[in-house]
Amino acid sequence: MPAAESTKAAPTQQPEGRRTQFRIVRESIQNLSIEVGRYRKSHEVSAKKLEAQVSALRKDLATHIHSKDLVVHAKSHESDTKRLEKQIATLRSELASLKGQMAKEAAKGRAREEAALSRVISKVKASRPAKKLKPKASKKKR
Repeated sequence: MPAAESTKAAPTQQPEGRRTQFRIVRESIQNLSIEVGRYRKSHEVSAKKLEAQVSALRKDLATHIHSKDLVVHAKSHESDTKRLEKQIATLRSELASLKGQMAKEAAKGRAREEAALSRVISKVKASRPAKKLKPKASKKKR
C-alpha cells in the first residue's frame, strides 16, 4: 500500500510544504499587486490621453457644427438676399411700367382735353357771327 505510506509521510512534510506554499502564494499576490498597480498607472495615462482626445474632438465638433450653422445661415441669407433682389427688380419693373402707363394716360387725357377744347372753340366761333372790328373813337376831352 504505497498510498498509505505517502499519506503518512506527507504529514511530516506538511508544515514545511505549507510554509513554502504560503510563501509562493504571498509572492504571487505581491507580483500580481505590482502588475495591477502598473496596469492601473498605464491605464490612467491612456484614459487621460483618451479623455483629452475626446474633449478635443468635442471642441472640433462644436466648432464644426457652429461653422455648419454659419454656412447654413450664410446660404439662407444668400437665398433670402437673392429672393429680395428679385422682388426689388420685379417691383422696379412694375413701377416703371406704371409710370409709363400714367404718362400715356396723362398724354391721352391732355390730347382729349385739347380735342374737346378745340371743338368747343370751333363751335363757339361757328355760332358767333363774324363782326367787323370798328376802330374805337378816342374819348373827347370835356
